[in-house]
Amino acid sequence: MISTEMRDPARGLVIEDLCKIRKVGTPLLSPSSEDLVYHVSVSDPIENEHQDLIILLSADKKQAVLGRGVAHSWSPDGTELLYETESGDLYIYTLKTAASRFLARRYDSSYFFNHLAEKNCSWSPNGQYIAYLSADISVAEPENEEIRVIDDLLYKSKGGRSRPVYADHSYTHVILIPSAGGLPVNITPGNYNEHSITWAPDSRQIAFISNRNACPDDNQQNDVWKVDIHTQYIARLSEHTGLAYQPTWSPDGQHIAFLAVSGHSGTNDSTAEDTHIALISPNGENFRYLTQSLDRRIEHVRWHPSGKYLYFTAGDHGNTSIYRIGIEKGEIAMVQGGAGCISEFCLDALGEEMVFVRSDTNHPAELFKTKNQGAATEQITQENTDWLETKTLQKAETFWFDSFGSIRAQGWLMPPVNFDETRRYPLILLVHGGPHNMFGQDFDERIHLLSQAGYAVLYMNPRGSHGYGQTFSNGTLLDWGGGDYQDLMAGLDFVLSENPWLDAAHLGVTGQSYGGYMTNRIITQTTRFKAAVTDGGLSNLVSFAGTSLYHSLMESEFGGRAHDRFDLLWQCSPLRNVAQVTTPTLLLHGETDNEVPFSQAEEMYIALKKQGVDTRLVQYKGEGHGWRPDLKPRSKADLNERMIQWFDKYIKAAIP
Repeated sequence: MISTEMRDPARGLVIEDLCKIRKVGTPLLSPSSEDLVYHVSVSDPIENEHQDLIILLSADKKQAVLGRGVAHSWSPDGTELLYETESGDLYIYTLKTAASRFLARRYDSSYFFNHLAEKNCSWSPNGQYIAYLSADISVAEPENEEIRVIDDLLYKSKGGRSRPVYADHSYTHVILIPSAGGLPVNITPGNYNEHSITWAPDSRQIAFISNRNACPDDNQQNDVWKVDIHTQYIARLSEHTGLAYQPTWSPDGQHIAFLAVSGHSGTNDSTAEDTHIALISPNGENFRYLTQSLDRRIEHVRWHPSGKYLYFTAGDHGNTSIYRIGIEKGEIAMVQGGAGCISEFCLDALGEEMVFVRSDTNHPAELFKTKNQGAATEQITQENTDWLETKTLQKAETFWFDSFGSIRAQGWLMPPVNFDETRRYPLILLVHGGPHNMFGQDFDERIHLLSQAGYAVLYMNPRGSHGYGQTFSNGTLLDWGGGDYQDLMAGLDFVLSENPWLDAAHLGVTGQSYGGYMTNRIITQTTRFKAAVTDGGLSNLVSFAGTSLYHSLMESEFGGRAHDRFDLLWQCSPLRNVAQVTTPTLLLHGETDNEVPFSQAEEMYIALKKQGVDTRLVQYKGEGHGWRPDLKPRSKADLNERMIQWFDKYIKAAIP
């Protein structure tokens, strides 16, 4: 093993820097547009936990930390703020007195809806009520300490820290409470779940998402519904085939916009089909898709105050930008973008300016605001400036390459921190998750850690990635690890031929989730890699289909019930060809991961051990799947350190 002392000087990102990264998000401008609240996620290495801080930036530029939790909604007059503590208590903060008063306790079910479901809380436009989502724990049956009886299809939670392994039996409902305080009232009682709420401008109705089919655990066919807050009458609005997400009522009350996909086979994981904006009238008529002409995956929808335009984000060629579409003519224009990733934004009261969250390859997320009706931008937070000034981070250069089937794909190559063109460097191939995620101009700690450790890093968007159109995103359907494997190898061959400073004899490969699956898949197809690190990866799609929280993902990706697709699932499983593996492999996995169960790592580990391959399995106790920022700080540091040490041992140590 190469010791830490033998590595290059620490000019780039090192393990100790991980706890310095402060992640900014969720901006909320007050109705006057003078006050701004946002979140900062920070790591506490002493307490070994993450803290979500609520920061208030007032009109006089003074900062105040309101507490730990999440801010939900401003009052319509902008004098008060609704926020939630980490324990689930809802409070109202008054700007004038700088004091908070308790409103209600919100209970969170461990039942998982899908990645786009929102458990939001919202102030009524007339200021009289607050609506929020809460689990009805009064009907939950007490847990038997010795016996667990399972009748539900989705009986597991996501797993991981602070969650039970198994989902509870409580339903999440829309709760209404006077903003001045009082008794909470469940206005959507029954044996169904509701989430993702939005108020009508007249404050009489609330639209929400619910799956009220006979077997909601099995079909994932969510629809838009509405409830009258006075009569509690509930009506279904959307009846299209597919899934609906995140409704938002127009300011003029004429439309409800929401994200939707049209596929018959849905999943609670991410779909291959790109989400698009759909519009529907408040009476359920005039359903239509609005953004399909853009042919990109749509997220984060916001209305312009006039009700004539919708703003949204979409990924394109590795960048994520803000777009605007007119609801009458459907004209689409980019209004804020460029090289980088805009993940969230909010408009001011007039719709002339916006605050947005932006990151790029060398900068974690910070807040920016537009000026002069979007003609200029200004960075308004400096959460990472001080420590970044002490670092020299390499830039990643993008490139395009040809693959089979007339496919052109995009990738990025980052050199080592102390790059010297007269030397040759080992290369690590990093594969993204999904399979429909997108690499690009976003801050990824792994890339910089590996660059500092003396490796060049290659990352690409093979077929199956979003950001290149629906046909490209469909590229892995019925063919996991097939065409995308060939794309990755074609891209690898391309960069090796174009960059003589890369050492083709000393390659490594790693990835998380689907990237972990692809790492397992790659080492069963080729022996060109000297070392592999599989992080939360799949190895056996047949067993995954029966043990994962995302068993519907196999149906969505492979076109039917798993038991009717066993031959195809096995054909795409890395375990099928494990006898071909010679690459030393490190397997990293969360103990209570229900998204990709720990048994997936065990199956691969046992098979590799019996093949005589150098392998090690590391289990992170109490950790789930999630994205790696969700790991406890010490687990995250350990995981990345082990990754680097494994590559050092089997790649660097082999360099003459």
